[in-house]
This record gives sequence, structure tokens and C-alpha cells, in this order.
Amino acid sequence: MIKTARILKSFGGISRALSNKEYRIYWFGQIVMVQGFWIYKIAAGWLMWEMTNSSTWLGFLAAGYFLPVLFLGPIGGALADHLGYKYTSVIMGLLGSLIALVAAILTWTGTITPIFLLLHAVLQGIAFSFEFPARQSLFPTLLERGDMPAAVAVNSTTFYSSSFTGPMFGGLLLTIGSTEFGAGLCFITNAICMTWMVGALTFLKLPKNQNLNQKESFNIFNNLSSGIIYCFKDKHIRLLILLLFSGSFFIRPYLDFLPEFSDKIFKVGKEGLSLLTAFSGIGSIFFAIFFAIRGRVSGLTLYLIFCQIGAIIFFILFALSNNFTIGLILLSALGGLLVSSSISAQSLIQHSVTDIYRARVISIVVSIAVGAPAISAMAIGWLSTYLGLQYSLAIAGAIGIVITILISASIVKRRHEIEN
Repeated sequence: MIKTARILKSFGGISRALSNKEYRIYWFGQIVMVQGFWIYKIAAGWLMWEMTNSSTWLGFLAAGYFLPVLFLGPIGGALADHLGYKYTSVIMGLLGSLIALVAAILTWTGTITPIFLLLHAVLQGIAFSFEFPARQSLFPTLLERGDMPAAVAVNSTTFYSSSFTGPMFGGLLLTIGSTEFGAGLCFITNAICMTWMVGALTFLKLPKNQNLNQKESFNIFNNLSSGIIYCFKDKHIRLLILLLFSGSFFIRPYLDFLPEFSDKIFKVGKEGLSLLTAFSGIGSIFFAIFFAIRGRVSGLTLYLIFCQIGAIIFFILFALSNNFTIGLILLSALGGLLVSSSISAQSLIQHSVTDIYRARVISIVVSIAVGAPAISAMAIGWLSTYLGLQYSLAIAGAIGIVITILISASIVKRRHEIEN
């Protein structure tokens, strides 16, 4: 027993977070759910590429899923603060499962078209706009504030380890029969994974003081505006959100163009697409585990800055690469550094935010983190028709590194205030 305790203690923040029974239930649900997300992502991307052979359509697909989050995410956060994080997560999770089931049926019956696939992405994005802010605001209520950096890192480890295993499973499913049949299997698997998360949420026992705002009258405009004003007035959260936007807008869209890299640039087909997505996750896993074990806020601002600058450098190198093996290595480094900056920013924001504004702030963060790449993906997809995909991505990276350095200069001056 003593030996086991010592082993657990050596894992630092991971053991502290997972020692909480309610958080363990949440985590077991999330392990399965994020597998479904990555399986869906690789299937939808490859199916769209086969139907259109167009990077513009890939950009539209990314925008279809994530743009709703940009506009509806803050509303979802305000609603979750009022209705309850668990209730909102369960209802929207079930809706997402139903949408994925419909997509599987359309694909299997041969009625799927680029427009239908785009519409499916939009509907999933709408459900995600309400589900994700609620779910991300739920887990901090299960933990002590000091354990939140570790929990954020554990969640990220789960997500990015799934970016390694999920595409592998998705790639295997895609090879079963025709592309349409394999994609349908991927969509139905996604529906099952989302239902699993809903089941886990129903077993959670929440603290009695969760969602104090439920007793207050609900006015969507007042709730939204108060959350936005809170983010704007808090200079630390404002700077962190700006830096998060820089990384999300200029770096993250690379994932949505991996089908074109796989088929047109590296010429390795859908099997190569699985490897590209998986290698992006390999680096993410190791970096996320490091932050989970580290499990503390001190020093995170410098990690945030250096990792984001490093991620942009590797992003530019990958964009200009024409060798598949070198591309895999660059993607691994890019994925690891990008997840490190994301974990650092999210941990610092979760550490700083006042509880009654948590879902609204998280929804704004989520809107930026997933909405900004959607806009960027559309712009890059359009620009690539004139300059080519590789040069378009490299230009985005060059602009991103300048903006990141400018914002980082202000954060460095306040790093001790932000962490304390």
C-alpha cells in the first residue's frame, strides 16, 4: 500500500486530480468521447477531399464545424451558467449523437454530398457550441482550485493522445469497403462515443453550490455582456485570450489541410493521412503528460510564450516541407509545442477566473480557440487557389509570429501577477 502511494505521488498533479472520484468518472467518459471526435474528423476530411478534391471545400468544412462556436459559444456559456453545466452537457451531447447517426445513414445510403456533409458539420458545430463550454466548466467544480492546472493538462493529454489513436482507428474503419461505407462506420462510432460521455455525466454527483446563477432571473443579453465586460476589464485574462487567439488563428488551421498534404503534396493517400494526424498527436501526448505531472501554475507564462513561438516556427517549416518523413517529425514537434501553449493559457485562465463567470469566460475562450481557426481556414483555402497551400500557410505563420511576440512582451511584464 505504501509502495503504491509512493508511485502515485511520483506522478504529481496527475495523481492529485485522479484521486477525486467524480473527476475520474468525468475523465473515463471523456477518454471515449474524444476518440469519437478524431475518428469523425479524419473521416469527414477524407470524404470531403474525395468528393471535391478541393482545399477550398476543406476550409468550408472546418468553418462549418467551428464557426458556429464563434458566434453561439458565448450564448452557450451564458445558458450553462444559468441552467447548469451537467444538464446542458447531457442534452447537447444527446443531440450531437443523433446528428452523427443521421450522417452515418446518409453516407451508407449514398445520398451524402459535399453540401450535406457541410450541413452536418454546421449542425454538429451548433451542438458543440453549447455542450463544450458547459462540459469544460463542469470539471473545475469537481476539484480544488490548486488541482485545476493538473486537471487541464490531464484533459489535454486525453485529447491529444486520442489525436494519435483516434485517427488510427478512423483510418482502419475507412479502409473497410468503400470510402462511403468506412466513413459511415466512423460517424456511427462517433455517435456511440458521445453517448458514452452522456452516460458518464449522469453518474456525477455535483457540489451543492454548483451553478449559483440558477436562482437568478435569466437575461441572455445581460449574461452575455457581463461575461464579455469581465474578460475585457481583467487585463490578465484579456492578454491571455489575445495570445490564445494568435495561436488559434495562425497555427491551428494546419490540421484541416492535412488531407491535401497527404494526397497532393506527400502523395501517401488516406493511410498517410492517419499517420500525419497521429504524429501530430505523439508530440502532444508527451508535452501534455509533462504539464500534468508538473501540475502547478508558477512558471506557466514563460512556457506559454516560448512554446507558442516555437510552435509557429515548426508550423512554417512544416508548411514548406515536401518530404513525408520530415513532415512527420515536424508535425510531432509542432503538435507538442502547440498543446503546451494551449495548456498553459487554459490553466492560467481557469486559475484566474471568478466562479460565477466561469462558463461565460470559458465559452469565450472556446469560441476563439475553435472559431478563429475556422475563419483562418476559409481565408487560407481561398488564398491557396492563387498562391498554393504551402505558401499560404507560411504567410499565415510569418504574420502570427510577429503578433505573438508583440503580445508576449506585455505578458512577460505581468507574469508574476498573472500566476499569483
